[in-house]
Amino acid sequence: MSLIGDIVFARLFQTPVLVLNSVEVARLLLEKRGSKYSDRPRFVKLLDVIGWTYNFSLRAYEDPDWRRQRKWFQAAFQARNGLNRYRSLQQDRVQALMRNLVESPEAFMGHVKTFSASLMMEVAYGRNVLSSLDENYLENAEKAMLEIFQSGSFAGSLVDYFPTLKYWPVWLPGGQWKRQALDAAKSLRVTIQVPYERFKEFLATGNAESCFISSIMSEISKTGEITEEDEKGMKDAAIVLYSAGTDTTITTILMFIQAMVLHPDIYLKAQTEVDAVIGDSRLPTIEDKDSLPYLDCVIKEVYRWGCPVPLGLPHQLTVDDEFRGYHHPARSTVITNIWYGAKAMTHNSDIYPSPDRFDPERYIGLNPEDAERLDPRKMAFGFGRRICPGRFLGDSTAILVAATMLATLDIRKARDAAGAEITPMPEYFAGGIS
Repeated sequence: MSLIGDIVFARLFQTPVLVLNSVEVARLLLEKRGSKYSDRPRFVKLLDVIGWTYNFSLRAYEDPDWRRQRKWFQAAFQARNGLNRYRSLQQDRVQALMRNLVESPEAFMGHVKTFSASLMMEVAYGRNVLSSLDENYLENAEKAMLEIFQSGSFAGSLVDYFPTLKYWPVWLPGGQWKRQALDAAKSLRVTIQVPYERFKEFLATGNAESCFISSIMSEISKTGEITEEDEKGMKDAAIVLYSAGTDTTITTILMFIQAMVLHPDIYLKAQTEVDAVIGDSRLPTIEDKDSLPYLDCVIKEVYRWGCPVPLGLPHQLTVDDEFRGYHHPARSTVITNIWYGAKAMTHNSDIYPSPDRFDPERYIGLNPEDAERLDPRKMAFGFGRRICPGRFLGDSTAILVAATMLATLDIRKARDAAGAEITPMPEYFAGGIS
């Protein structure tokens, strides 16, 4: 299949698939016709084999649990009051990251992973829950998410197209995928259950801290008792927050570091801007964002150049539709090709000249209409009614990390034993998250 147009129709086995290669088409279909294009295909591997049944991001559009959990996320991460609750936590965790980077810069990748995992765990369950967990918990949680997200793209695995394969015995040839999925299921159950039980222990003693779970409980309690179904939804909502927020944040920060290593001139220009705004008497805060326009352009280019979720999460068409004279059959899987190939949304040279070049300058001097149209945030976090509800928290975290690195650190290429600079080559793992 050659993805040469801005919309491509294909069949993967018996499943009709629409691949959207342009932001314009994605907005026309997924936003303007959102009532038709906001369902999800059946993720057989994730839902039926691994058992992530209460993951609201995978559930059907008409599912009342999806709508309910979506409201929980919107209240926590889209309203200003909800976001402000996490400002000091973000600040503290970023400062801890900087201390670790200063003490052992060669371990930067591990420090970024620890920062992201601990931040999202504290946002979801509270600081005291994180500090009470076994030291191996975050490592096991990372392993579980790696098994899930790198086992294949969200565009679908073979069992998603042939659901009867979920009954395939693990001992038969070709059963390795199922063994891996069942191992991931075990790790996922521990990842979901342990921090929630810790939170309940603190709740019983009156020591639970304000966090995502506590805000949900407070909302549910207004209308009645918390049921077993409520608990299942809350546990999975919290782990969705943790898993999605952790891996995408790690990718974004590592992409920023990689880009700055490869482009020291851009780093110096951004650093000069931060120094002029912040000075040397304090560290950056999230409130400084509007005073750092060049850094904002750098972060935009990070999202375009190294999109964390290169195919987004697929949508599904609920009814037949017509578009540009072509018939789109109901139950088509709709894939947003954000990053892969020369005609992908972020690589289209008609929209982003020299798309392989990391160039924050491409966003400078645009009129408001073009600035809105070319902003990679408008695609990196998804589209329409399925857009990532935690995007403001994720974006503010990325900007705060970058600004604080610029204010406190120099980033340069490593050197080999002979003192020669080592130029890293960008490499990516295939999977749901880059």
